[in-house]
Amino acid sequence: MDTLFDDIRDFEVVFSALPSDVAITVEKPLAERGLFVFSNASTHRMDDDVPLIVADLNPHHLLALHDGGGTTGFVACSTNCTIIPAALPLKPLWDFIGLDGVSIATEQSLSGGGINLLTSFRETNEYSSDIPGEAEKMREECLSLLGRAQLDCVRLANLPVEVTVQRVNREYGHVVNVIADLHTEKEENEVREWMENYRSRPQALNLPSAPETPFVFVDDLIPSSLPDPANDLKSGMAVRIGEFDVDGDMVTFRAWSENTIRGAAGGTVLLAELALAEGLLGE
Repeated sequence: MDTLFDDIRDFEVVFSALPSDVAITVEKPLAERGLFVFSNASTHRMDDDVPLIVADLNPHHLLALHDGGGTTGFVACSTNCTIIPAALPLKPLWDFIGLDGVSIATEQSLSGGGINLLTSFRETNEYSSDIPGEAEKMREECLSLLGRAQLDCVRLANLPVEVTVQRVNREYGHVVNVIADLHTEKEENEVREWMENYRSRPQALNLPSAPETPFVFVDDLIPSSLPDPANDLKSGMAVRIGEFDVDGDMVTFRAWSENTIRGAAGGTVLLAELALAEGLLGE
């Protein structure tokens, strides 16, 4: 640890993609030494003193839990990659209409299981569809993201959420199938207009990695080619929504997001951009 601290003593911001068993010994000690740690590891996601953030879903959680104006270090976490295409489109429905229940069924790509799974599949054409513990993590994170931030913790949303998960034969990009029970009946054009007009702090601040809109409605859910963030910082950052339908008080849709961009480095960089723009990293 002393060697690590010596190596980064001239830095102020740290991005962490460490395995959980390593992150637990490193991230908070770095924050205690005054560094700002933006983590894609799962270790501290549900800690009371660590905000769990999707930058254009619950940016107020970051402000509520870290209002020190850059005087001390902290850890802030990005979410599980698969909850993003489900929770982000649900946000305007939760805020503007209200939800009585949500069901999420995932189709998760092989890259979400890490480089070893992806390499093994390419060599053997075999994989397991099971993802132990994933459904529980997604449910808990969804309730946190839609919850209410208080000074010392987040009060989880009071919302029934059911999640089923599976790994599928696709290398990149996660798909979720969502059924949401609205609090009141609405017309499809009204619900879609609320969703299409939704913007959040990253869009208002015009952050470099923020997509113009958090999600877009498309006819072809899965893009024909992979996004290229090397040429466009916003590439791969928007959630794609298809097969959208409203029937009385029920909304159904399928959504896709790039798990290795929006669900990993891109989402964590956007979180850091938000913290900087809000003055949480000092001058």
